[in-house]
Amino acid sequence: MRSIQRVAAITGAILAAAVLALPVSASSPSHPLHATKDCSTFTGVAPSPCTIAASNIGAIPVGAKVWYTGPVLTNAYFLSSNVELDAGHGNSASGYCIFEARTSTGMCTFWEGTGRLAGFHAIAHVTIDAVGLFHWDGTYYLEEIAHLRCRYCMQPR
Repeated sequence: MRSIQRVAAITGAILAAAVLALPVSASSPSHPLHATKDCSTFTGVAPSPCTIAASNIGAIPVGAKVWYTGPVLTNAYFLSSNVELDAGHGNSASGYCIFEARTSTGMCTFWEGTGRLAGFHAIAHVTIDAVGLFHWDGTYYLEEIAHLRCRYCMQPR
């Protein structure tokens, strides 16, 4: 009986070590996110754009487009929409935003991206100022997806 327990314990330890060694993902620490959007071109007809007017993230330059695709873009009380952040040159991030007009507050989340925004995750509180500019203030991090990274690509030849 002891030998069965010993084999089970050793097998369990080996399986635990193997699971812990799998390269699933790693994340960078979180960083502050501050961006300002100009929505003067927003029409409420999907897809409807806003333009980044300021950003503290190099991968989200001034002029990047934020495309709102619905489902709710023209309700007088709130916006509830899928969103695509297009930073140009194949750099984009997908997310979702909700905004309540009565309180002038909302929230946006992003959970995936491409190019320089690959692995982009963010959550931002949304407010609007007196001149009509929207502000995203929150945190972001970049997730490194280990199984998509080439371990040997960056090594010298």
